[in-house]
Parts: sequence; C-alpha cells; structure tokens
Amino acid sequence: MNKSDRKLTKLEKYWILYDVANSAFFLLIATIIPIYFKNIAKADGISGANSTAYWSYALSFSTLLLVILAPVLGTLADTKGYKKPIFTFFMMMGVLGCAALALPLPWIIFLSVFVIAKVGVSGSLVFYDSMLSDVTTDERMDSISSLGFAWGYIGSCIPFIISLVIVMFAEKLSLTTEFAMGFAFILNAVWWLVITLPLLKHYKHIHYIEVEKHAMRKAFGRLGKVFQDIKKQKNIFLFLIAFFF
Repeated sequence: MNKSDRKLTKLEKYWILYDVANSAFFLLIATIIPIYFKNIAKADGISGANSTAYWSYALSFSTLLLVILAPVLGTLADTKGYKKPIFTFFMMMGVLGCAALALPLPWIIFLSVFVIAKVGVSGSLVFYDSMLSDVTTDERMDSISSLGFAWGYIGSCIPFIISLVIVMFAEKLSLTTEFAMGFAFILNAVWWLVITLPLLKHYKHIHYIEVEKHAMRKAFGRLGKVFQDIKKQKNIFLFLIAFFF
C-alpha cells in the first residue's frame, strides 16, 4: 500500500479540523459581513459608495499588516518553542475578534475590530501551514493539505448555513437583524474555538531550529531584500500596488 493511501492519523485529522474551524469565518467575510457593515455605516450616515471603499481599505490594510509581519512570523514558526504559543495567540485574536463583532459598535470601531480578527485568522494560518511537516510525512503532505482545503469548505458550511438561516428569517423568528447577526458571530467564534482544541491539545513541534541571536533583525533584513528584488521587477511591483488599492 502506498504511504499516501494510509488512513488518516488522529493528528492529521486534528490538523484538517482547523481548516474546518476557520473557514467558517472566511465564508462570513465573503458573504454576510460586508452587507452587515454597509447597513451599520448607512445608519451612521455613510454613503454606500464610501462604505464599500472603507471596507476595501480595511481588507487591504489587513493584508498589508500580514505582509509586514510575515517574515517575523515565518522566523518564529521555525524556531523552537514559539510555534504553538503564537499560533494560539493569533487564533484567539481571530476568535475574540469574531465574537466582538456581535457587539453594537459604530462603523469605524466595527471595521477596526474586523481588521484585528482578519489579521488574527491570517496570522494563525502562517503557523498552521508550518505545522503540516510535524503532523504528517513528506509523502503525505500534498494529500493532507488537499484534504484540509476540501474539508475546510465542506465543514464550514454547517455554521454558515445556520447563520444564514437565522439572518434571513430573523423577522419570522421575531428577532432583530442585530440579534441575528450577533448570534452568527458568536456561533462562528465558538465553532472556531471548539474545533481547534484537539489540535492545540495534541500538536507537538518536532522540526525546528534553535533560538538564534538577532532573529527578528535578520527576518526584517530578508524582507528588505525581497522588496528590493520586487522593485527591480516593474510589472510585479505595479501589480502589488494595484492590488492594494
């Protein structure tokens, strides 16, 4: 039997489950949250065009923050003793940020909390992806990664569909839109946290490098070199600028 055809180990299943856990939040970002934000902004006197622009800026800003943090996070992910605690930190940032969106917030605060949650989930994925080498073998990495991607979208439909039904039929259920959305945010936050617990409990950092001096300075030095190389590639540089705006 091919090694890649073996049954999933418990640790491989727990790793896949984190994709199931966080993908529910990404579904909210792609569907319900932008509409809800526009309603909040409209209630605060913000035009539809401006609220759409502010939402796009928030997404771009969260992406930019991750680009700046990525080399540091990548260095920490490979360093002994850092991966699991910092993964937990970013995961909880995302979970608590998602839950906090349930609060009755002004549009600018709502958008700020959303950015925090988005950075949290994206930051956690840096460490989550690097865990793959510790939870499976080299031969099975591709198949396990694919299963995580597939089951992430399939499993995340469960809280998403429940959230969608509650929001769409809020009036018939004698609920306000604000309560229905709050329920959706809390449900997805709890889903995210609970399904992550098995990975947190059983994961162990196996492949790592020892702590070295000036690791952060070296990481930012590598980032500077990357930007210098990008600037030499005009088309790539212009594409990144266009993507941000």
